[in-house]
Amino acid sequence: MKLYSCHACGGSMEWDGQSGGLKCKNCGTTVKVEDTEALGYHPYETLPEFMSLQDYPEKVIQCPGCGAEIKADAKTVSMGCPYCGASLVLDEKQLSFAKPDGVAPVMISGDRVRQLVKEWCGRHMFAPNLASKHLEVKFVSPQYIPFWVFRAHVRGEYSGRGGKDRTVTRKNDDGTTVTRTVTDWYPIHGTVSDDLENFGVSADENINKEYADFLFDSTPDDAFAEWKPEYFAGSYSFIPTVPVEDAEEQAKDDMKSELESRTESDLRREYDHVEFSSFDAEYSDMAWLLDQIPGYFVICRYHGGIYVDAVNGVTGEIHGTYPVSFLKVAIAFILAAAAAFAAFAFFVPESVSVCTNESCRFSWGVFGTSAAIFGVIALIVYVCIHLWLKGKIIGRDELQKDPWLKEIMEKIK
Repeated sequence: MKLYSCHACGGSMEWDGQSGGLKCKNCGTTVKVEDTEALGYHPYETLPEFMSLQDYPEKVIQCPGCGAEIKADAKTVSMGCPYCGASLVLDEKQLSFAKPDGVAPVMISGDRVRQLVKEWCGRHMFAPNLASKHLEVKFVSPQYIPFWVFRAHVRGEYSGRGGKDRTVTRKNDDGTTVTRTVTDWYPIHGTVSDDLENFGVSADENINKEYADFLFDSTPDDAFAEWKPEYFAGSYSFIPTVPVEDAEEQAKDDMKSELESRTESDLRREYDHVEFSSFDAEYSDMAWLLDQIPGYFVICRYHGGIYVDAVNGVTGEIHGTYPVSFLKVAIAFILAAAAAFAAFAFFVPESVSVCTNESCRFSWGVFGTSAAIFGVIALIVYVCIHLWLKGKIIGRDELQKDPWLKEIMEKIK
């Protein structure tokens, strides 16, 4: 276990992305940490031996800083002492499992995260006007999420049919011309192959997949450096809880989908429509690596609503939910519905008027019937939109049931 303390004042030191080293929380002293290039892929024959959480039972450790006894759960590699704030890194646990091949060091501070989230929530079109002012933002220390990352040579064999559209014009008995589109179908089959890489799968079984995928996709490839325990000082980090074999299956599915999408895109140069009846994939030269990516998982409160956002600790990009003003949504919907009804009445005049052989005249009765039907449909659509937006607000029961959210809530109490 490593304790990072300042040689000048004895205060706790944390990783600071702006200075590129450890920085004392008390006096501001910095110690430069030289970064080196991240390690590359490993052949699939050299898989790490997966150890379940039962192999790492929860234990009590003594803080080297203040001597307090701290409970360290099975998967935690780094944490802060809840009593003195010391930055603790249990690097021996990390090394006994699988040393990360790359780490994307945190570059965004907690204060900056708070500001970014407020600005992000406030600038959405349907956000309340005072959202950025009255939004309550709570967040934990940056948390490193482990990812198994794969590459492979993928060979796909497909069959199906491709369709080409053509226009057919014919004359009816009454002399009118009718034009329609006809699709001619042709059998297709073939073989494709490609080298695919950088397919990441979260190695933390609890984290929400949507947020994990966002962190991985929004982290640039050049952000990674070779693992050093100093990067984890002041952050939470964990050993993988998903076996690499399970992650491999997910990665293979993603690779197959990617190759299928590329093949369909290539075939659409010749065909207007492509339908696969089968698409089989084979994998060779499989390789893996283990990366750690930082994220802030933020709990926001606004007028009784609870929202969760993920902030990429490298780029500051944000993904999640935000408060919505139902008044703004209602006004926008009313204006849109009125414009739609006006357009409908213009192009279908019989919906608001009564026509005879001589002329057409406006009819309040016809107008009222059309408006009532249109209004009922619009109301149903609005209720659906209202419920969908309301569903973006996380209820307290959901916070208690979801292990990932519950873990975050425990840390910010």
